[in-house]
Amino acid sequence: MNNDISPEIRLLEVDDIPQLIHCVRRCYGDSYPFHEMYDPEALKKLVDEKLMHSVVAEHPDGHIIGHCALTFDSLHNTAPEAGKMIVDPDFRGHHIAENMAKKRIEIAKELDLVGFWTDCVTNHPYSQHEMIAFGAQETGMLLGASPFRQMAGLDNFTDTRMSFLSCYVSLKEKVHTIYVPNNHFDFAKDLAQKINVTRSVLESNANGHGKSEYTVSVSPATQMANIKIQHIGADFHSVISAELEKIEHLQLAYTLLNLPISQEAAALAFSQLEDMGFFWGAWLPNYSSHGDVLRLQKLHESVNVDEIFCAREEGEHIKKYIISEWKRVSPDQQLSNEQ
Repeated sequence: MNNDISPEIRLLEVDDIPQLIHCVRRCYGDSYPFHEMYDPEALKKLVDEKLMHSVVAEHPDGHIIGHCALTFDSLHNTAPEAGKMIVDPDFRGHHIAENMAKKRIEIAKELDLVGFWTDCVTNHPYSQHEMIAFGAQETGMLLGASPFRQMAGLDNFTDTRMSFLSCYVSLKEKVHTIYVPNNHFDFAKDLAQKINVTRSVLESNANGHGKSEYTVSVSPATQMANIKIQHIGADFHSVISAELEKIEHLQLAYTLLNLPISQEAAALAFSQLEDMGFFWGAWLPNYSSHGDVLRLQKLHESVNVDEIFCAREEGEHIKKYIISEWKRVSPDQQLSNEQ
């Protein structure tokens, strides 16, 4: 194919799905972790239910050569993920990703979103630069959150697990109160200013009430457990400890936990989770209609932090803070570049 082209940037149509899957395979082979991107029926369902709003780049010959999306994980998710950015390796360097991201911003405004978040890969800074250009602000870093995936046409590193720099784009004002432990108070207050959200950051020793409400899912493909807390109950410590024991035999590489920090009991729950080996992952403002979520992370494998590249100083500051928190809550776990 001639790569001197001006692709049409437009919304995904259902008839594009076979071409989209072909584009994913050209870029990632079978290693892309969001496996729905290989499943025509799953993709159609996401589009039909308006849980995924996709932008594609169409070559003049009709081939899909790029994709990105806003993806909601449920009907209650009000700040979706901006991700699934894929550009055919034969057509990189033509500002396709940038133009698709511009269209995605238009969609976000048409949907009247308060904001959205994204996880940028850290084995190269390109996607970070693209998001920063649209006003994205760093809110965290997920260390070793995904298996390594080979990206065609780009320099790749070792086969250790990949890390992500999490960012948030604020589109309009929405005020919330968040609760964090004393040791994170200054960091959270400073970060709220940097990411352009108005927050009252409070400490609290309040316990939860009633029974905790949560879901647990495990992905063997990514060697990851995902715990999503809807309500922090009085039984929080005991039930989460029990869930961790249940999955311990699976010997997973990574556990992610979404904590609703707009609930007053979140500060004490956060401290309890730190005792279990969890540490700051990424702040997701306005994640649901009930407020903000903080993603906490627990690692079970080493991560090579020398292969984590940040596009600017703000990202390096986040990286330093999170690595120090990892060392603090897991003093026996070695960073792979220190072994």
